[in-house]
Parts: sequence; C-alpha cells; structure tokens
Amino acid sequence: MSLLKRLWLSVLGAMLLALGVSFVVSVLTARNYLEQQLFAQASDGAASLALSMSQQSKDAAMSELLVTALFDSGHFESIVYRDVQGKVLAERRTSAPAPTAPAWFVALVPLDARPGEALVSDGWRQAGSVEVRASARYAYGELWAGILKLALTQGIVGLLLCAVVAVLMRWLQKPLKGIVEQAEAIGQRRFEIQPLPNVPELRVVGAAMNKMVDKVKAMFAEQAARIEALRQEVSHDSLTGVPSRPLFMGSLRAALSDERAEPSGLLILVRLRDLAAINRSLGRRETDELLKSCARALIEMLPSLPPPDAAREGENVAIEALVARLNGAEFGLMCPGLDEAQARVASSTLVEAFERLRANLLPGEGVLASIGWTIYQRGEQLGEVLARLDNYVMQAETAPVPAAGGIGGGQLLAVSQDEWLQRLNRAIERRGFRLASFPVLAADGRLMHREAMLRMLDAEGREFTAGQFMPAAARLGLTARLDLLTAELALERLQAEAGEIAINLAPQSLAEAGFVDGLRSLLHEAGADAVRLWVELSERGVTEAGGLEVLGGLAQVLRVAGCKFGIEHFGRQINVSARLQDLGLDYLKLDGAFVADIDSNPDHQRFVKALVDVAQGLDIALIAERVVSEAEAGTLRRLGVAGLTGPAIRLPD
Repeated sequence: MSLLKRLWLSVLGAMLLALGVSFVVSVLTARNYLEQQLFAQASDGAASLALSMSQQSKDAAMSELLVTALFDSGHFESIVYRDVQGKVLAERRTSAPAPTAPAWFVALVPLDARPGEALVSDGWRQAGSVEVRASARYAYGELWAGILKLALTQGIVGLLLCAVVAVLMRWLQKPLKGIVEQAEAIGQRRFEIQPLPNVPELRVVGAAMNKMVDKVKAMFAEQAARIEALRQEVSHDSLTGVPSRPLFMGSLRAALSDERAEPSGLLILVRLRDLAAINRSLGRRETDELLKSCARALIEMLPSLPPPDAAREGENVAIEALVARLNGAEFGLMCPGLDEAQARVASSTLVEAFERLRANLLPGEGVLASIGWTIYQRGEQLGEVLARLDNYVMQAETAPVPAAGGIGGGQLLAVSQDEWLQRLNRAIERRGFRLASFPVLAADGRLMHREAMLRMLDAEGREFTAGQFMPAAARLGLTARLDLLTAELALERLQAEAGEIAINLAPQSLAEAGFVDGLRSLLHEAGADAVRLWVELSERGVTEAGGLEVLGGLAQVLRVAGCKFGIEHFGRQINVSARLQDLGLDYLKLDGAFVADIDSNPDHQRFVKALVDVAQGLDIALIAERVVSEAEAGTLRRLGVAGLTGPAIRLPD
C-alpha cells in the first residue's frame, strides 16, 4: 500500500472516529436532557395535584375527580394516589402510545422517565402521596427528529472533509512524486537537482536529496584522488594525520630501553566508549570529524601542562610529546620527563576536553572516552607497562570521573586482557563467586535491604572485588553472564533467609541479546521470593543502556515479578530525571558526591532537600550513598531522605 493511501486511510479513519464519537456524545447528551425534562414535568404535575388535593375535601369522589382531570391532559403515563398506609385510593394508567420513532430506536436509546412524587396533607396531618410519571411519546419523537438532523449535518461535514483531504492528497502527490523520481535517477547514476517543494516537511527532504546529489557528484569527481590517498605512509593514520600504532610502540620501546632517554615519563591511553554505537548515531562523516577532534584535543592539551622540572629551574625546555592513534577507538600520548603531578593535570584537562566534545556532538549520550595514565620507568618491560595502563583505563570505564591512573607500585593488578578472560571464564565455569552485602537502613533505623556486591575467587583462593574484574568483564563482553549469576546468587540467598537484597546491573548487559529474557526466567523460577529483590542501574547507565525502550522492557519484567527498580549514583545528570518518569522507579540512590560533608555544606543541603521534595511527590524513596559520619547521617535524616548506606551505617546490635 502506498504512503498516500495509508495517509488517506489514516485521515479517513480519524475523521470517522471523531464524527462517530461526536454523534454518540450528542445523542447521549440529548437523551439525558429529555430525561431531565420528563422528570421535571412529572414532578411539577405531582406537586400541582398534591396541592389541589390538600385544599379540597378528602372524600374518594373528589380525589378521583382531581386525578382524572390531570390525567386527561394527555401528558402523563400514570397517576397514582395512595394513603399514608400505601393503599391505592385512586389510579389512572395507560399503555404508552406508540412513539413516532422506530421501535429499534426506542430499544436502542431508551428514555428512563422517572416518576415525580409529592405529599398530600390534611391540615397538619399527612393524608397520602401522589406519584406521577410523564409520557415519553413526544420526547421520543423529538429525539428521533434531532438525531436525523444531526446525522445529516455530520454526513455533509464528513463529505466536505473528504473533499478537502482529497485535494490535499493530490497537492502532496506531485512533490512526493518528484522526490521519488530523483531517488530513482540517483540509483541510475543520473544526478538531477529538483526544485524544492513548498511543503515545509518535504522541502527539508528535497534539500537533503539535492545536497546528497551534490555530494555524490563531488565523490565521483574525487574518486581518483581518493584511490591514490589509500597509499599513504604506514607510519601515520590516514584520517587524523597523527602517527599510527607501530611508530608509537617503537618510540615507547626505545624510551624503556635507551639509557639516553628520560628515566621516566607520562603515558596516557584514551579509549572511546563504544565507537560502533557512535558511528551509528552520528554517521561516518561526523564520526570521522569526532576522531579528528580527539586527536586535536590531545595535541592542544600539551601547552597547558606544567613544564618539566628543568623548566621550573629557569630553563626554557619544551615538552616533548608523541600523540598517536593506536587503533580505531584508542589514542596514545607519551610525554618523556613528566611526573605524577603533571600527569594529573593532563588527565583533568583531557576529561574536560572530551566532555566538551561530548556536549557538542553527542549531547544526549553518556561519557565519551575513558582515560588511563601511568608513569613508566626506564627498564620496565613493555608488556607490563601496557597491562598496567590498560587496567587503569578499565577502572576509568566504571569510575564516576572517567579517568584513573598512578605510578604503579602494585596498587593495581597488571593483568592483561587475555589473562582476565581466562580467569573470568574459569571462575564462571566453577561458580567461583560470592556475594558480600552491606546494610541499607531506613531513616528510622529499620533495615530496608542489603546491597549485594559480587566477589570473585580465583583458583588460589584470592578474592577480587567487582572494581577489579568488572572493567575487564565489560571489555570482554561478560557482564551479562556475571549479572545473571549475581541475580541467581541473590535469589538463592533470598530463598534461604529473610530480608531483602539489592543488586546492580551493568548497562552493557541490557544490550546483550537474551539478557532480559534470562532475568525473566530466573525471577519466574524464584516465585514469591522475587518480590524481595531490588534491582538498580547507575545513572550513567541510563544513557548507555540502549534508550528508554530497553529500560522500559527491563522495568516491565521487574514490575511483573514484583521487584523494586531504582537508579544508583543519582544526581550528576539531573537532566535525565524527566526520562525516568515512565519507568515506574521505586527508589533513587543519591550519589555520594552530594553526601560528603553535607552537614557543613548548605548548598548541598538545599540540593538534597529539593531532590527529597521531588522524590516524595513522585512516591520514590531517596537513599543517600557513602555516608561516612553520624553528622552526615543526622543531616540527611533531617532533610527527609528515606534511607542511608555507607561506612557509618550499621545494623543496631
């Protein structure tokens, strides 16, 4: 079916629906009005008859005479006069005359003519009561006549609207036909420019088509040059113009082994998050521009760095640096001679630069890039340095601020990606995981739930926190399996003990095919125990989980199972709160950044109080994270938060 036919049928259907609803409403309104009029007529007749009978003698003949006089007017279906005991003293009834409206109409739109009632008095005593029911004969006639007029009027209006729509369809058909012909011409390698339609919406399409034609013409004109451009130097990236991976790795290897090189230096790795998704969102051209902007951000950051120590002593020494594109989504920066303090400045500067890029090009998305840095030492092995740097990048992928680094010293495991893959697969196969839990208390001290954290046990019995292995799992695409395992362990604990448990899901898991279905199966098998499970996503995960459609699917699964659904680390992206209203959230966990020293921070107190008021208005519990002191806890309780968790929150003895 063509677009115009679909549009025509849609307009016709909407018009018929509107006219039909209008017709039904009009009929019902007229019926209600006539019923009120019949009731008013009956009430007036009853009041008039009761007054006349009260002023006359109460003998049977007089009562019969008055009843008959009113009944003979022909406007009433029945009149009944009863004494105080309910005995009928006088009565007149007639079967309702056949109305002028058709019998099927009378059956379809019945008039409920309620009777009017009034009391008859004898001095100060009640002598009886009268009941009068008006005849609906004339009402049916008027209602039938009015409906015929209404149907005729709406039929004429409908025909006029059909004529107007037909004219509009014909008017739209010509520019649409032109656009179709232009598209067919492009498919046949005929690049024709079409005049822009007068319809604003189609004008945009026409302009885009003409613009595409111009670009295609330019593309074919530059085809020879593009083919020649494929033979560029292997040492430089063809898109950004910066050195490529081989040159960068060779320079780093030399810096680690050459005794003439600086004894240490700064190494930075910038990894764009989900470049494939960015490419789908922006398109190839805009993504290429983004990659160029990333390279420029690294280069333009260098002048802002504090100079090496030699320069601080008065020597004018320029910073030596090498910026390279290591692969599709990774950029590297090597600055010999820079120390930890300069590294932290560089890291902060890059975080701000990439945040500006994200705000300009991807305003509706989450973090653009993860940044890891380390200080290398001469004499270190290349693999060890790269593994340490990769671990810092993985840590930055799940940190509130997307940057992490250090000088080494063993504080982070220098484990390669392949080693993590082997360790995680072995742990998953033997279910080498357990849940560690921490209490979340209500403001009055009651236990709301326990927040469960996944721990991994390797074959040697060493325990790893989620912060150590989850970044690697996210890189390796294992978060969905781990999250399902977390849910399974939590449900097993709920079946074995009382209380409620909260688990966290990684946003990457929601994008995995079959994850939501797997979670649904686990919740179904758990039965009634599933209602004691709380499930939460990080606030950043809201923008990384695939959109509200994916989140809505998860929320529906949790809602059916009776689970509670919430957002943790909330507060950094308040602009996403309007998107959460349709998810049916049960709670929000306030980011610890707004909790720190809140007892002495009036600005944060006002912010939290505003969040509390909004959450209470939406019937959502606001829970404060990372509470580290009783002073913070007292202030938060005073502000009205529903719950608290953190080092200072413990179950009462």
